[in-house]
Formats: sequence, C-alpha cells, structure tokens
Amino acid sequence: YVGREGFTPGEADYPSLAFDNGVPYVAYEDEAAGDKVTVMKYQDSSWVTVGKAGFSPGMAESTSLAIYDGTPYVAYRDQAMGGYVTVMKYTGSSWVMVGKEGFSTGRARHILLMIHQGIPYVVYSDTSHGGKVTVMCYHRIAN
Repeated sequence: YVGREGFTPGEADYPSLAFDNGVPYVAYEDEAAGDKVTVMKYQDSSWVTVGKAGFSPGMAESTSLAIYDGTPYVAYRDQAMGGYVTVMKYTGSSWVMVGKEGFSTGRARHILLMIHQGIPYVVYSDTSHGGKVTVMCYHRIAN
C-alpha cells in the first residue's frame, strides 16, 4: 500500500491517478463532500487534501487528473452545468476554472485529461454526437 488503505473520508467514485516528480495524486468524486471533486496527494507518509475537499461548484463524475509543471488540473463531468465538461486547476491556494465552466459541445462521459506543452486536452464520449469521441483543447493557460 501507499499509505493506509481506504484513506478517503467517504466513498470515492471515478478515481484518477497522476504523478508529480514521483509524488502520487488522486482525484475523485467525494461522497463525503456532496459528490464534489476532491484531490489528495501522498505527503510525509500520509494522504493530504490539496486545497479544499469538495471544491467543484456542483456534483462531479468521471474525474480525470493531470499535472503539468507542478500544477494539478482536473477535468470532470459537471452536474451543475448539465453534465458538460469543466476543467479546474490548483493555484497553490485555491482551485480555479480553466476557461469556461461546462465548455463541451455536449454532455460528456468517460473523460480523459492530458496536458501537452502546457495546453490541456480533453477527450470524451460526446452524447450530442451519439457517444462518439470528441477532443477539445484550451489554447490559453493563465499562470
């Protein structure tokens, strides 16, 4: 085990794992925080919350975590935005939106976030196109 097993405060759905210089991070839908997104990292032999637990404005599903240049990003199916994709990043003190909330062309399922050369890319099953794959990217990264 990395730390103790069962370390989340409540049930965790849609877990996603990423690494920053060998440090594991997890993002998940946090039942103990109203089914909103929580991100934790393994630090000093235990799991600690990155920012605030349950930081997403609404309930979240299909979380996907990526880390670029030390900054964690999370994409998720945003129930507050009708099931469209939202991406947020951690500034070191709080979680902020990357671009517009619920930006996808349709409701999303099976979301995957990757960051290439500082640009977040999101791939998802697009319900507005019969569940076919859609890829979107964000052209500006606010530092």
